[in-house]
Amino acid sequence: MVRGRAAIVVLFLVILGVFLSHDFTFAYNEEGDEDDFYEPSRGPVPIRNQMPLYLFYLQLAPDKASVVEKNGFLINTDYTVSNITVSAFTPATSLYDVQIDLEVQRLTLDFRYGLYDNLEVGLEIPYIALCSGYLDDLTESFEDGIGARTPRSRERQGSNEFDYSFQYQNRYLIRESRSKRGIGDMVLNAKYQLLKESWYSIWPNLSLRGAVKFPTADEGDLIGSGNFDYGVGVLLDKSFFERVFIYMGGNAMRIKKPDVLDALGIDEGLYSYLFALEFFFTKRFSAIVQFTGNTTPYPESSTNPLDNDAHDWLLGFNYRLKEKSNITWNFAVVENISAASSPDVSLHTGLGIEF
Repeated sequence: MVRGRAAIVVLFLVILGVFLSHDFTFAYNEEGDEDDFYEPSRGPVPIRNQMPLYLFYLQLAPDKASVVEKNGFLINTDYTVSNITVSAFTPATSLYDVQIDLEVQRLTLDFRYGLYDNLEVGLEIPYIALCSGYLDDLTESFEDGIGARTPRSRERQGSNEFDYSFQYQNRYLIRESRSKRGIGDMVLNAKYQLLKESWYSIWPNLSLRGAVKFPTADEGDLIGSGNFDYGVGVLLDKSFFERVFIYMGGNAMRIKKPDVLDALGIDEGLYSYLFALEFFFTKRFSAIVQFTGNTTPYPESSTNPLDNDAHDWLLGFNYRLKEKSNITWNFAVVENISAASSPDVSLHTGLGIEF
């Protein structure tokens, strides 16, 4: 516990030191004409639900509506680590038994290209690891600090352990006690901007997007379904007073279950939403509060991780480097609202380069 609190303090001091070392100031007009409409530096944080039972499926990550300029490139590198502890079963019937104690680490390379003035295409390449991890003590300290300790399961399971099992009708569908890692399912994306906001306009940025997930992951690693998934979505964002930006989005995915879950009757429709508020303290530094959620494709089971829709809140910041204005960095902490249907706590950081 003490080590966990110490880690939080160290993390805070490191972040503070970064900004102090860059002569950080809260003066908004650092450069340029104050009447210029300011394009947000990064937009929503591209966090996904890393509950292991959702790693099989396509998930359209939060994004802003604007697209990469024609013939321009954007490369995002994102790292997310999620701590999950679940102990859920139906004692009367023993129909379902879900035991998960692990961490999910996801490294994503996201390549985007401006094909036309209002159209970008992209490719996501994820590398995913299911492992014992290193966040148990830090997660307990964080949850104690906000009064959201995961009930019962953390007391029964030790720190930095690995256990992933799913029983249905007294038969193991998943039973793993060793780490899994590998290339996940790659995703081909496209986004078309229908409306573009300008300084004098009441119209927001509005875009449509689509995605196809390819079965590039090894099914034995439990990080892919072995099937194609498809998704469509709408993105909307609007600026207010040059400092405040609101982002909204909704997505619908057509998914296929993996062979390991063949005994379950899974809904082939998966839906998700986004709402985020970003505030610019300066033209390079902004804070963001974000809410995301998704429906569950799993059948009624009287267990929390399968029955409940997932809802998460996020607090983070975006920072554009002064020396390299085409490089942005973000950091965020994510906590679940609906226990067990998404990770207990996630940490995210990402780096974006435009050229």
